[in-house]
Amino acid sequence: MGIRPALLLAASLFTLATEAAAMSPLPFFQRVERVGLLCAVDADGGPAADIGDEALCGRAAAVLSGLLASGPAVAALVPNDVRIADPGTLLVLVHATLRPESGKRLLALAATLQRSGSASDAPFFMTPPQALALSGSLDESLLDSLLRRLLTPLAGALRVNP
Repeated sequence: MGIRPALLLAASLFTLATEAAAMSPLPFFQRVERVGLLCAVDADGGPAADIGDEALCGRAAAVLSGLLASGPAVAALVPNDVRIADPGTLLVLVHATLRPESGKRLLALAATLQRSGSASDAPFFMTPPQALALSGSLDESLLDSLLRRLLTPLAGALRVNP
């Protein structure tokens, strides 16, 4: 065996080892075919004038799709959608809470991850909650920024899995 074939073999083995090392050891994130989002907005005193459940899910789906670029498909789901129970679906529950706080309003976002038929539970503290003090109305750029901070750890976990 010459030096050149040996180098090619070594390079291919290194590439395979690097790809295997990049895969998350958590079965929860392996073989995700799609990401489905369900959203709920809870505003003090009734529905939020700034954003509703569907609008929040639409913005969250757009932000996560942008973060993943070439990852699994991302879609906003509705309650009782059959894709929720599909083992290939990673379900992301996004909850927004809007409350008055010291003359301003506080918007807090949290996300919970669920997977039907998963071999393991969702990781603890995958997406830390995010909050924003609003002095005026909530515009799309502020919401998108908050959603990016919330969903970036999830996008990172999904990018390293097949």
